[in-house]
Amino acid sequence: HVRDVVKAPKHPYSRGLMGSIPSLHHRTEQLTQIDGAMPRLTEIAPGCPFNPRCPQAFDRCRSQRPDLLDTQPTQAACWLYDPN
Repeated sequence: HVRDVVKAPKHPYSRGLMGSIPSLHHRTEQLTQIDGAMPRLTEIAPGCPFNPRCPQAFDRCRSQRPDLLDTQPTQAACWLYDPN
């Protein structure tokens, strides 16, 4: 499943990480950048730990920490994939 995460990441943080890796096959002008800075371990925000830096965060992300949700063929701890 590692190949699935690398080729088609589902979580916004995973997409940012994969987008920051230079390609050996395609030249790009600029790599993807994840805005903000990593929090100190004693200052992790409530809800999803990535919510302060996530461009797709919404209210639920800021208050509830997601469990792993099915994203086919992998899983992601992200409320974007909650069917409810």
